[in-house]
Amino acid sequence: MTPSIPTLASPRRLAIAAVPVVGFLATPLLPFVNGPHLWFGLPSVLVWTALCVVGTVVALQVVEASYRRDGGAAVDAAELAASDARHEEEQR
Repeated sequence: MTPSIPTLASPRRLAIAAVPVVGFLATPLLPFVNGPHLWFGLPSVLVWTALCVVGTVVALQVVEASYRRDGGAAVDAAELAASDARHEEEQR
């Protein structure tokens, strides 16, 4: 069995990245967020949006770590070397 080349946009990684995005897009539909409520002395929508932003950063870090763990760093290095070689060839 040959090892597969890691793909950054795999279904698992897309699902991880989609969780905070769905939370952000659902903001107007969530009654506990979209109302005259204060969380920690701030409007609930502001706190919810900040949590979605932090969740997005965490999700992207998880996606990057899983990509690198699956061998993505080697793929990226090979792509960079090929790109540098093409760039050098174009310069001549």
